[in-house]
Amino acid sequence: MVSSLQKIEVFSFSLSDVQFVNLCYFMQLDMLQEENDNVLEKLRFVEESCQDVEMRVKEHEKQVAALGEGISLEAKLLSRKEAALSQREDALKEAKKAKDGVNERIEFLMHRVLGVQKSIPTQGGSDHFVKSGFKAWNRKSGIDNHKEGTPHTIVVQMCQSLMNQRQSIVSAFEKQTTLQEKEYHTHLSASIDCVRFLLRQGLAFRGHNEKEDSNNKVLVDESRDVSCKEQMALVLRFVNRKGEVVERFVGLRNVNDTSTLSLKATIYDMLSKRNLSPSRIGGQGYDGASNMSGAFNGLKTLIMNETKSAHFVHCFAHQLQLALVFVAKNHTTINDFFDVVSRLLNIIGSSYKRRDKLRKKQADKVMAALAEGELQSGTGLNQEVGIKRSSDTRWGSHFASLLNIQIIYASICDVLEDLGEFDSDRDRRAEAIRILKWLKSFDFVFCLDFMVDILGVTNHLNTILQRKDQDIVNAMNQVSSSKKAIQEIRDVGWGPLLEKVTLFCAKNEVKVVDLEDEYFNGYSRRRGSHVNNLHHYQVDLFKEVIDMQLQELNNRFNEVNTNLLLCIACLCPSESFKAFDLEKIMKMATLYPEEFPTEYDLRVLEVELGNYIKDVREDERFADLKSIGDLAKKMVEEKKHIIFPKIYLLVKLALILPVATASVERAFSAMKLIKTDIPNKMSDQFLSDSLVSYIEKKMF
Repeated sequence: MVSSLQKIEVFSFSLSDVQFVNLCYFMQLDMLQEENDNVLEKLRFVEESCQDVEMRVKEHEKQVAALGEGISLEAKLLSRKEAALSQREDALKEAKKAKDGVNERIEFLMHRVLGVQKSIPTQGGSDHFVKSGFKAWNRKSGIDNHKEGTPHTIVVQMCQSLMNQRQSIVSAFEKQTTLQEKEYHTHLSASIDCVRFLLRQGLAFRGHNEKEDSNNKVLVDESRDVSCKEQMALVLRFVNRKGEVVERFVGLRNVNDTSTLSLKATIYDMLSKRNLSPSRIGGQGYDGASNMSGAFNGLKTLIMNETKSAHFVHCFAHQLQLALVFVAKNHTTINDFFDVVSRLLNIIGSSYKRRDKLRKKQADKVMAALAEGELQSGTGLNQEVGIKRSSDTRWGSHFASLLNIQIIYASICDVLEDLGEFDSDRDRRAEAIRILKWLKSFDFVFCLDFMVDILGVTNHLNTILQRKDQDIVNAMNQVSSSKKAIQEIRDVGWGPLLEKVTLFCAKNEVKVVDLEDEYFNGYSRRRGSHVNNLHHYQVDLFKEVIDMQLQELNNRFNEVNTNLLLCIACLCPSESFKAFDLEKIMKMATLYPEEFPTEYDLRVLEVELGNYIKDVREDERFADLKSIGDLAKKMVEEKKHIIFPKIYLLVKLALILPVATASVERAFSAMKLIKTDIPNKMSDQFLSDSLVSYIEKKMF
């Protein structure tokens, strides 16, 4: 009966609600009847036991009387008789209590069955077994009448259907498994594709509301998101098993407190949650903020106090931008020049109509030049050019802005002329006339061509420094090459620059000044400047600006002269390891006490270096290498990293030193794409996870 009830619970779907309840109650009544029969059987057994006891007592009494053993034996027999009678009474009470409980349960179930039976449309005109209860069990005729009723027949048929395994729920699931599994796989694949697309494109998942209830070098920077939360980004730089330099974005963390202790604790927490030990940090890279790179209480100092090998290198690209900004703000003529450029970008760039007008005029000039044969046509040539706004914190923006102004100079002048003549706003007309007067001056044209030449050199350097696989030695070489290029402009670039400026003025109808005339500073002719135009443009402007630029580059890039980088340069494989210096490389090893803690390790390294340099100089496969990055990959390819493990460790330590924090800046740019004014309720963790998926697309 128990197994039948269990099957009823599992396969209840095959019966109607009323019929199912009716069947359940009938089955429970059968169980209770069996239980009642068992209780009655127990009662009969107890009565028979009591009769046996009484018979034994009588036999003992006869024996006592016959033997005449006295009152003591009779007392013992009487006590045994009393005990047997007491046991009989207790057994009867328990059996009666059990029977009463069964009767109560039967009465309760009968009421429930009667309530269910009222909802059954037809009962076949018979009340047997339902209304009469269990009192008629001893009459076979009542059972026969019940069997002839319609409800019994219906229940029997349903029970037979229930016992049919082909109609069970398990079979139903098995029949639908193939189709459902196919549909489920289709839905799951589509969901994964949608999630992957959203992550790759940096799109919102839930519309406007995104709220949710080895040795390494670390790159860290801070920025604010659209919700004005201060976010800190962490990027790890390491060398993989192929000897390649890899930078991976770890995540964002909201920092309410930007003090050095708070930032340090946040970085350590982010590393520890990824099972990375802060003691394995081999380098640090930040911008020039005081809380990051301060010599006494800066973040880099706190980390270096605990991890001596975590050497700090100021972001090269950031320093390059600071050098440019320094010159732009500290030289009077150049400062005035950039002020005019800013006002020009404001008056034209602030209006879509004026931007469209500029594009149309430039397109007309290009078409005219193509018709006259002044320009060549072809794929990628004569593309649409607009004005770009420069920023002191946006690397390379000054060069792009000035280059576009130089290309569309004539169209800009035409737009300013139209504004000065036809614009409805009087103040805007006056501003356009003032800017046009500046643009048509020899001073502006000279500064424009001059700064394009200088910034062209530094922009190339800036692009190289932002490469993820850039190593510190190659970056230092590029900085030195840029300095030499700027110095060469100072030495031999005056003549070509003056010729280029003269041709530009003639083409755009700008008056060329006489270099022998006295220079007029634009303030007072009476006092005079006491120098001619040649001296002003060549000495006071050309050479002075270049000298300021070179001096600032030397001051900013003082890492080139540090002991660590001078030692690292000795690992460079170019020109058959020409820069190799055993003494400097050993000095580099002492700067990493965590990797070479004992004199024994240093001694082993010294011996290994002697064998290493002989081996690689004689190996033709290492003859054409140019950088430390090439050396690391070649060592892995030729299994030299196994033969010379300590040398390969030094190479990795050199490669993981930071060059620029471009990866961190890219993370902040991506953050502004993902968390916008529309989905601005993203939780910090969801924003970080979305950025990881968006930035590290190749990993997903």
